[in-house]
Amino acid sequence: MDTIKQFLKTFLASMFTLLPVWVSEKLVRREVIAFYYHAVSDEPMPHVKHLYPAATVRRFENDLRYLKRAFSPVSYADVHAHIVDGASLPRRAVHLTFDDGFRECFSVVRPLLLKYKIPCTFFVTTDWIDNQGIFYRNLVSLCIEGFQELGQDARRMYLTSLNHALDLALIKAEQYVSWIKSRTHADGDVIQLAAKMLGIDVSAYLQSNPIYLTREQILQMHAEGFTIGAHTRAHPKLSRVPKDVMEAEILESVRVVQELTGDGVVPFSFPFSAGGVERKELAEIRKRNDNLGLLFDTMGIQPDERFIVNRIWGERATPRMGKNSAALPGLVRAAYGTQIMKDILGRAKGDGNEVEEI
Repeated sequence: MDTIKQFLKTFLASMFTLLPVWVSEKLVRREVIAFYYHAVSDEPMPHVKHLYPAATVRRFENDLRYLKRAFSPVSYADVHAHIVDGASLPRRAVHLTFDDGFRECFSVVRPLLLKYKIPCTFFVTTDWIDNQGIFYRNLVSLCIEGFQELGQDARRMYLTSLNHALDLALIKAEQYVSWIKSRTHADGDVIQLAAKMLGIDVSAYLQSNPIYLTREQILQMHAEGFTIGAHTRAHPKLSRVPKDVMEAEILESVRVVQELTGDGVVPFSFPFSAGGVERKELAEIRKRNDNLGLLFDTMGIQPDERFIVNRIWGERATPRMGKNSAALPGLVRAAYGTQIMKDILGRAKGDGNEVEEI
C-alpha cells in the first residue's frame, strides 16, 4: 500500500510539473517565492563534493538571467516590509539567498549578483566566520576525499584502525562512506577522530585552505547592499537539540551578526529544515526578541506561519538538465507541482504539510 501511495504521489507531482507556471500560480498563490543555494564554483570543493553538487558558474549565471527575465528580484528589506508592515511587492516577487557562508559567496557569487543587480541574503553560521571552526558535514566530505585518495593497502589499514578505535566492522569502501555520511552533529568527536586518523589537521587545513567567509568579506558585502543573516552558531538540526540550546543557537548567531553589521533586525535561516520545531515556540522567541527578523526554511513553496519564508533549493538537479543549464525553471515547476499535489491530497486526508528534510 505504501509503495502504491508513493507511486501515486510521484506520478501526480510529475504530471503537475508539466503545467505552465502561469497556470500553477493561479492554483497556488504566493506573494513571494525564494531560493537558496550553498556553493557556486568551477574549482574543486572537496569539503562539499561528497555532500551535494555545487552549481557551476555558468549554470548559476543562467539562473540569474532567468530570475531577471521571469521574476522581480526583491531584497530582504522588501520582503520584511511586506510581511511585517503590509508594504506591496511587485508581481512575481522573488528573493535569493545563500546558506552556510562559504568563501565563494564573496569571490564568485557576489560579482555576479552585482553584475545583474540582484539582491541577496547571505546566512552565515557564526562559529565558522574567519575559519575558526568547521561544519561537521564539510569534515565528513574531507574524510571521504582523503579515504578515496588512499591506496588499497592504506585503506585496509585505516579501516582496521578505525574499527578497533570505535568498535566497528567496516570492510568495504562503500560501508565507510555510508557510515561516515550517517554521522550527525552529535558525532563531532567521532568525525574528528576519523579525520585525524587520515592525517587531516582541521586547523592547519582551514589556515591553508580557508573555506568560509571572513569578517572583512562579510562587512564588504554588507556595505555593498547585501543582507547578512544568521544560520545558527554551529549548524545543528534544531529539532534534535534541547529547547534552550535551540533558542541559544538562534539568538546568539543573530547577536553576532548584529554586532558585526550594526543592523537592528537580523533574519535567520534554519539548518537542514525547521521540521519538528514548534511554531508556537518560534513565535514566542520572536515576540521576546525584537532583533530577530523573518525566519527562512527549506520547504519549497509550502505554506507556513506568516513569519516563515520557505525556499526552493537552487542546487538541486532536474531531469534532463545539462551541467550548465539553468536549473530554476524546472525547479519552479517542480515546486508548484509538489505543492498542488500536497494541496489535493491534503484536502482528502486533512494534512498537506509533510516535512521533508534535504
